[in-house]
Amino acid sequence: MGMTIVTEIDSANGRLVDPHVTDSERHWAVFTHLSGFATFVLTGLGIVFPLIIWLAKKKESPFLDDHGCEVVNFQLSMLLYSIVGGILTCGVLTIVALVVDIIFMIVAAVAASRGEYYRYPLTIRFLS
Repeated sequence: MGMTIVTEIDSANGRLVDPHVTDSERHWAVFTHLSGFATFVLTGLGIVFPLIIWLAKKKESPFLDDHGCEVVNFQLSMLLYSIVGGILTCGVLTIVALVVDIIFMIVAAVAASRGEYYRYPLTIRFLS
């Protein structure tokens, strides 16, 4: 017995929007995206906080499940890119990956605050 996602397309940006998402769900989704900033305090472990939030909240709503899974996949992808890029370029691509990480976390958090579904670019879909 799964949950049904009812969505509409926002004419301004073409993203899927769930008009039934509550304020609480939007706030948790924003927090999940921004929790990736923990990677700057706990180098390489920024995946831990989004993963914990996703696992705790994913059964509460399809919106939280979708955003949580997306954050975890993106953070895993960025960790992989940082490690491989850092090895291949003596750390230069690690810095680029961190800047990209910051920019897209903010863009995703803004989308979540609007009740929009968001897909990070450059993301490997490890989990679904």
